[in-house]
Amino acid sequence: MKIIWSTQARGDLRAINDFIARDSEHYARLQIERLLTRVERAVDMPSRGHPVHEFTESGLREVHEGGYRIIYRIWKEEFQVVTIVHMKQRLTRNRLR
Repeated sequence: MKIIWSTQARGDLRAINDFIARDSEHYARLQIERLLTRVERAVDMPSRGHPVHEFTESGLREVHEGGYRIIYRIWKEEFQVVTIVHMKQRLTRNRLR
């Protein structure tokens, strides 16, 4: 299955890296690696993620890594990473485009 990163998700990774790197570039790099690894593992078993409770009708699913929610959808043979949000952030429909 091919992994597709939305523009939003790529921006989320950059923002997460930049935020953590203000204190430690080392830990920023580790967190990004953990998120990327979690996506790669989720691709192998995408149905293990659970539906996004805010938007159950959307077909979106999520897995967690640390304090982050990785929101994705399966479309044909694609694993589409839609957005990555911190657990304390509110997930809005604008992030799902």
